[in-house]
Amino acid sequence: MALSGTLEALGHSAGAYLSPHILSYTERVMVHGKYVTEGVFAAAMDETITIADGHGIPATQFELLTAGALKLFRDAGIEWAVLEAGLGARRDATTAAAPEMVVLTNVDLDHTELLGDTVEDIAREKLASLASARILVLGTREARVVEIARRECEKSGVHLVEAATEPGIGSPGKPMLPPYAEHNVRIGILAAELLTGERLGAEAGVRVERQAVGSLPARFERHEVRGVPVIVDGGHNVAGLEAVLDAVRALYGGRPLGVVFGVLKDKDIVGMLSRLSKKAHVLVLTRPDNERAADPEWIEREHGLRDLGGRRARVEVDVRDALAAAVAEMEKIGGVVLVTGSLYTGSLILRGLRGAT
Repeated sequence: MALSGTLEALGHSAGAYLSPHILSYTERVMVHGKYVTEGVFAAAMDETITIADGHGIPATQFELLTAGALKLFRDAGIEWAVLEAGLGARRDATTAAAPEMVVLTNVDLDHTELLGDTVEDIAREKLASLASARILVLGTREARVVEIARRECEKSGVHLVEAATEPGIGSPGKPMLPPYAEHNVRIGILAAELLTGERLGAEAGVRVERQAVGSLPARFERHEVRGVPVIVDGGHNVAGLEAVLDAVRALYGGRPLGVVFGVLKDKDIVGMLSRLSKKAHVLVLTRPDNERAADPEWIEREHGLRDLGGRRARVEVDVRDALAAAVAEMEKIGGVVLVTGSLYTGSLILRGLRGAT
């Protein structure tokens, strides 16, 4: 978002392809900073599917969506397409677009059944997209990842920019954005400046930041239920969860925290639960809206998770009941509710929240 928004602010037309969507497939494609309409999206995807079927191409849903997004960008005549990878890089459909630049904000254990079960393995998979690139913008200081990135860039002749060490990257957050989001916005601005060789002025930078506030569903999206603040954030790996917990603390200080947690089977569940057990005054386990969802009753039995008060985690399979339980507890003690663990958990919650707020 920040990368495409900065390119637009610098006078260059841009589109963004995002994944996954939360409430509507149209959330996956933005042109000139706006989501495409349902009609435009449906027409492009229909043409893409027709071509695939006509040539007997056994494409996956993500591959069809990626091809359709590229068609939309071509039809709109944009200069720059910003593509968010869905699964690493080596196996990801977005790599077919032969990126000129790769931006890697961080690496954590994710999709381990396909990408590998160590940070090093996953970093190598993600950096497989460097084959056509001339620049890698790296947004983490993680020593293992930095070492691999330097080695891969030297091997491929790619210019490495270690964004985490650039002036202004990682500085204290402003009230408008949680710290992790501000970090990513600054990396996006830097990446756009590197692509174009132009500098974004301070005033334009503030506008880009402001546009990023609440622009993506279930990314630190704020609501209120019966006077209780409710934050919905997809935080689907350990790094993401730590970032959102820090952001909640930065925004709401020491207020008690109630957590609604629903996660997929292929995530680092143990690592995520270890973080939550140190922060949550109330913990409610639930089931995301996905066939790969981890059973919350199994999580409770297997891990015997307890909150800060020593109470075992509560299980509410229905996410609406889970949210109601967490809100009721936080209402009593002036707390805050965080819905996290998966974007698919957030999608179910938001369908209700957006209709109620």
